[in-house]
Amino acid sequence: MLFGQRGSIHMIVLILVMIVGFGLALGWPQYKKHQTLAIAQDALDLGKALAFAEATYKTQHGEYTPDFAKLDFALPCPVERGEGKIEMVCNHYVYRLEENGILRVQHKGFPKWFDLNLAEGSVDCSHEDGSIAGSHICSRVDLTQAVEK
Repeated sequence: MLFGQRGSIHMIVLILVMIVGFGLALGWPQYKKHQTLAIAQDALDLGKALAFAEATYKTQHGEYTPDFAKLDFALPCPVERGEGKIEMVCNHYVYRLEENGILRVQHKGFPKWFDLNLAEGSVDCSHEDGSIAGSHICSRVDLTQAVEK
């Protein structure tokens, strides 16, 4: 009976719910993509800061240290030691020093990582073959100012 009347409040509420639902359905994936890219850029920026701290440590001690707690740098995440490796574990990324002065910044959920070559001052954004999320992040994150020589 109420739906038969023109301007029924139920019909208006139903239309508003549908509009909000369509807006969320269209906007939520874009929001998540933007959020993932922002987190990746922040991880790369923290990797850059760690690379500079490692370079300073090397000039003072003659070698890089896998223990980030020894760096003269305020760490935003805890350093975990175990199973023969030392890692700084953050919410979305894990940081560790690999052999040959490679600082690896690896995402916890996606098969994607950044390799910062400390000796060369270069950055490589890598992902597994066929990883849509990894290729999307690597193509959109700004690597031009990641490491300066």
